[in-house]
Amino acid sequence: MKYGGDLFRLVSHVVVLIAVTAAAAALSAAGRYAFALLLLPFGGIAVYRLVRLYDASMRRVTFLLDAVENNDLNFRFCEGAASGGERALNVALNRIREIIVRAKLRAEERERYYRLIMECARTGLLTVDDRGSVYQVNDEALRIFGLPRMTHVRQVEPLLPEACRALTAIRSGERLRVRCRTESGEVNLSLTCSEITLDRRHLRVVAVSDIDDYLSAVQVESWSKLTRILTHEIMNSLAPITSLSDTLLHLGRRLDADVERGLDTISSTSRRLTAFVETFRRFTRIPEPRKSAFEVRGMLERAVMLAGVSDVVRLDVEPSQMLIYADEGLVEQVAVNLLKNAREAAEGLSDGRIEVVARISADETVRIDFGDNGAAIPAEVSDNIFTPFFTTKSDGSGIGLSVSRRIMQLHGGSLRLTSNVDGKVTFTLFFA
Repeated sequence: MKYGGDLFRLVSHVVVLIAVTAAAAALSAAGRYAFALLLLPFGGIAVYRLVRLYDASMRRVTFLLDAVENNDLNFRFCEGAASGGERALNVALNRIREIIVRAKLRAEERERYYRLIMECARTGLLTVDDRGSVYQVNDEALRIFGLPRMTHVRQVEPLLPEACRALTAIRSGERLRVRCRTESGEVNLSLTCSEITLDRRHLRVVAVSDIDDYLSAVQVESWSKLTRILTHEIMNSLAPITSLSDTLLHLGRRLDADVERGLDTISSTSRRLTAFVETFRRFTRIPEPRKSAFEVRGMLERAVMLAGVSDVVRLDVEPSQMLIYADEGLVEQVAVNLLKNAREAAEGLSDGRIEVVARISADETVRIDFGDNGAAIPAEVSDNIFTPFFTTKSDGSGIGLSVSRRIMQLHGGSLRLTSNVDGKVTFTLFFA
């Protein structure tokens, strides 16, 4: 009923045109050409109105199609001032526009949802077209490649040329492993690929993983579980032994000398074992970081004093008031451990020295280098230095570097051996 009047106008024009045409034809057939000519103006008016109505409608429909094609839907056809067929058409076109806008909003919501999934993934993800242009990339991929942003795979080449070649060559269903040498040390990457066609564009979806980081996290978690089980069982066995031996030693009765020495040996040995197990327990008791902003220089100066290396350290922090957001106590513990290791490495050298250098890289990550001029770490040792309980020291527990690396992982950062040659051995902390 709403558009009944508009429909009536359209039908009336068509009926008039048909009637005039039929009447003119009948008059012409009867030889009454003068009367037939008199009907022509009425037919012309009907044709004119139909053409005008069609032209106005087509102009509005074309405008709508052009706007949709150009992704510009900030318009609305006037409904109030229009009348007749024009108003009916405007209402219909506005309705079409609203449907398109709702569909566009739903598509944008889905895109934000998928983008959020990409960002939450612990694997680097990027989509690349056949020319190497990057269509989408998540933060984890940027972190792995060491880039603040990425629009083409060629941007990876200066930092990781092997990875750039792999990104260019990999095809759907393939799995590649790449070993790259960087300023941060050696990086082992795993790449897998799938294909998709989106908006008539052929894209490759590449997943990139840092194998070292993954294996390190799994390794630490496995060692933590094993340590918790072993220390629990050992402590349960040691506790009654220590208690009983102490009780027997302090009964107030005179004991045979050999018995007393034996009980004293049992008691002291069990206490040493308890202390030894407690050392291992620390590996599984790293507290969750309580982060706050603090100055790097102040933290490093305290670590230098605690490690007792003030006489051989050169401290270089630039900018001098550099801040990081982390657990100051835990990071200080890592620094002290690295400084003690550096002191031991430089011991015996006439010119033994330690250098601590802190810088902010182009992608705003903080890097702190702890270097010494001691001998290079042998290959068979360097491959295992982060393995829990591995040590070459007669009095070492082998958990210092493991705990330090775990602390950095809990901060979302990393600890790496970035230089290992005679005269320059460097461990580096990276804060994302």
